[in-house]
Amino acid sequence: MGNQLGIQINSDDEDDFDSSDNELGFNVINFTVNAMDMELRTDYCNNDLPVIRSKPDLVKFQNTDMYKEIKASSGLVSNLDSRWNLVHALQQRENGIASPHSASFSNNQQRYISNLYIPNKKATRLMSLDSKVFVTKFNRTGSKLLVACQDGFVRIYDGAKGTYHLLNRIRARDVEWSIIDADFSPNGQHFVYSTWSRSFFIMPVNGGEDDCQWIDVNGLPNHRLAIFSLRYSPTGDKIIGGSNNATVIVTDIRTRTTQILRTHRMPGNDVNSVCFLHDKDPNVIIAGCDDGLLKVYDLRTSFRSRELSKTVASFIGHYDGVTYIDSRNDGYHVLSNSKDQSIKIWDMRQPSNMRNRSRSRQQQMDLHMWDYRWNRVPREFYNPHKALDGDTSIMTYRGHRVTKTLLRAKFSPMEQTGQRYIYTGCATGRIIIYDVLTGKIKEAIEGHRNVIRDLDWHPDRSEIVSGSWDTHVHLNNFSRSNANRPMKRSNSSEQDKRPLRRSRRLANRNVTPD
Repeated sequence: MGNQLGIQINSDDEDDFDSSDNELGFNVINFTVNAMDMELRTDYCNNDLPVIRSKPDLVKFQNTDMYKEIKASSGLVSNLDSRWNLVHALQQRENGIASPHSASFSNNQQRYISNLYIPNKKATRLMSLDSKVFVTKFNRTGSKLLVACQDGFVRIYDGAKGTYHLLNRIRARDVEWSIIDADFSPNGQHFVYSTWSRSFFIMPVNGGEDDCQWIDVNGLPNHRLAIFSLRYSPTGDKIIGGSNNATVIVTDIRTRTTQILRTHRMPGNDVNSVCFLHDKDPNVIIAGCDDGLLKVYDLRTSFRSRELSKTVASFIGHYDGVTYIDSRNDGYHVLSNSKDQSIKIWDMRQPSNMRNRSRSRQQQMDLHMWDYRWNRVPREFYNPHKALDGDTSIMTYRGHRVTKTLLRAKFSPMEQTGQRYIYTGCATGRIIIYDVLTGKIKEAIEGHRNVIRDLDWHPDRSEIVSGSWDTHVHLNNFSRSNANRPMKRSNSSEQDKRPLRRSRRLANRNVTPD
């Protein structure tokens, strides 16, 4: 991803630069920069959350099965705004009437109580590394935490008891720029990682550098290849990866062979994210593309064409590229994070009509002339005048900022929260937690000084581990002192010291509602 830049300077000192004179008398410097390493300290990199003028539109979402399921699994059988009394609930439990056919709270009631204590503050800095952190991920049980960063090492930490002490430190192979993504195997005994290379690298969790196995990708042109996203199959025998040449790579671990799914006819469209639709189905996958499309493939039928692989369904709705996809693991619903500064939820039973693609592509072109790695976000992304033609998403969330890198967004754990929340990293250095049912920001956890690329919620404990480009990994949990503190759009101390105006309505204008 190198861009050729020419910079004109008026300088008499030519010794420090390899320059050439042009006919205008200026010195022109030609050099190559890596776009993903370039960080410009401009005014758009402030710490303010974007201002979203419109309220979340819940009309369509409130009539879906997902809304009703999350409301029930979170213990919200009545009005969302109703008050809950812990003393009254304990009295009911002691009298044996808290839950039918049970002497204790039901699972839904336990989730309701757990959701009162979701992470809201940085608790501690777990580690300080020497370079940008790209991956922070728990295995399925939460007993191991994987951290990978730009220094070329994969670190495994103990996550079982919350001590997070280092278990293993492994040097990765062929790290040309950084470890881009990693994933645990279903049994938690191995992990796979990807870099700017033509291989998948598989290693045992307790192994070393010499235990690394790699599977080369064949059948693609011999240009630079990067695998931006990868996932183990639910059965653990395959690995899928989204690459920078409009392809999804499917690897069989046992036979060490690869197959190619072509998402577009032209290779200029990156596949930024891939995932399986359900953690018990190894056949249906979803690809998030850099043109904003989500494409669904069935691995049993999609390899029959050499030019363009057959899709099961496609989804239109994002104005710009998809950065991450996470499945709800119910076989129907997924979320996608996008460079258009929104998170959308999709129902796989409601695909888009691709006849609207030409109109939606024109709408995208009107707002597509920017680069999310260093440009200012177009204002229209935060407050669009209308949805993209053909948009079939069932819910949209706005309030975070997506710049610099491919930010992750995920559902909160089912067993612990009933998937009541969506949490994501933000370019302002905050962790943003959305309430799925209301569409509003529930928490905005401060602590990092740069973009949070990856983060993960522990499956059993109310803890979020976040990794940032400020080279730090933080542990975030619940703090009672922050529970009732109003969330502000800026952490400026000057703003906090300003005297209150005569009208409280004007004084609270900058406070974001819960």
